[in-house]
Amino acid sequence: MKSGDYGSSVQALESALLRSDSAGAREILRGSCNPDEPYACISALIEPALRSIGEQWALGDAALSQIYVSGRICEEYIRSLPVPVSGIRQDQPKIGIVVLEDFHTLGKETVLAALHASGYRVEDYGAGTTVPELLELIKRDGIEVLFISALMLRAALEVRHLMDGIHDEGIPVRVIVGGAPFLFDEQLWQEVGADAFAHDAAEAVALLEGGKV
Repeated sequence: MKSGDYGSSVQALESALLRSDSAGAREILRGSCNPDEPYACISALIEPALRSIGEQWALGDAALSQIYVSGRICEEYIRSLPVPVSGIRQDQPKIGIVVLEDFHTLGKETVLAALHASGYRVEDYGAGTTVPELLELIKRDGIEVLFISALMLRAALEVRHLMDGIHDEGIPVRVIVGGAPFLFDEQLWQEVGADAFAHDAAEAVALLEGGKV
């Protein structure tokens, strides 16, 4: 099915991803996608499948580990194409991702895999990064959009100090936060001064694509 009609393959891909069936998912992708049109495959097949899995997680019908594995499977397929991974999109912003003063990385890795699978290039600043360290990194790299993952409330509250530093130094970066504290209190992202909040990896990608940050 190389014609670009991906509709009938989205459900099959989603089912394979939820089963963590990497071989089955790769077979669907190879049979449905034209390697010469990787972005069409990403936007019409991979992204809808990942977005649906993210929605199922939000409803309690899928595990966070399923989102992560799904993103990694799709990322591996993108890496197999004759184009640089994360270099498919043109004119993309400079993007960074980090776990701020925390060492729980699953959420970050899930978003990172989804961003890569969607054709974005991302600077990964790892975990346990402090506010002063992060300010220097985003200035050095000219980051325009920064994703922050937090599992602990203490780490989430540190975003306020980061935003104060960003404003004091006039750094032109937009900050998107996510993680358990922001899910428990959906006003928290505004209270700490972030620019946006993503419930899951699919919404993180959607915020970029929709130009909402």
